[in-house]
Amino acid sequence: MSNKDNDIRNLTGKILLSTPSIPDGYLNRSMIYLCSHDKEGAMGVVINKLVPDINMCNILKTLKIKSQGLKNLDVHFGGAHEINRCFILHSDDYMASDSSIVSGHIALTINGDIIKVITSTIGPEKKLICMGCCIWDTEQLENEVAASYWIPIDSDEALIFGDPRTDKWSKALLKIGSKTNVFSDLQGNA
Repeated sequence: MSNKDNDIRNLTGKILLSTPSIPDGYLNRSMIYLCSHDKEGAMGVVINKLVPDINMCNILKTLKIKSQGLKNLDVHFGGAHEINRCFILHSDDYMASDSSIVSGHIALTINGDIIKVITSTIGPEKKLICMGCCIWDTEQLENEVAASYWIPIDSDEALIFGDPRTDKWSKALLKIGSKTNVFSDLQGNA
């Protein structure tokens, strides 16, 4: 197995940028933060697509939780799997008993109890709330990377937790030194 093979066999903590080659329309111009990736498959959350007309205040009202001065946080479309579950990426300055470090200072908590903590002043400083996640079966993600559906890039907290209303996908392309014609080789034309 070459070093390149090793690089795409464990992408945990990396960001995947979709390319124009991706066949799934809803993943067009998506960025996915990979929370886990091993020989059995992968799981991640889309970090740059907001769920229209849903925000943290809506979720709190539904759960009958009183917010204690919480800024109205956006809710992201995390992916088409487990769409009714809340996946929260957050800084590791707050860890619940079921939180796990993904990579560096980024943690993931799936338990809805963290929603109550986010409404208080003791919750994590940085947080990204996602409804649903993306799941790949064994070898599926590796095959999609090899087919040029995704470009794996290093994690960047500014991209993950940055302003959700900016074009994070374009910012990520600029970060890796690419321009709008970055995909000309993939498409066969400029």
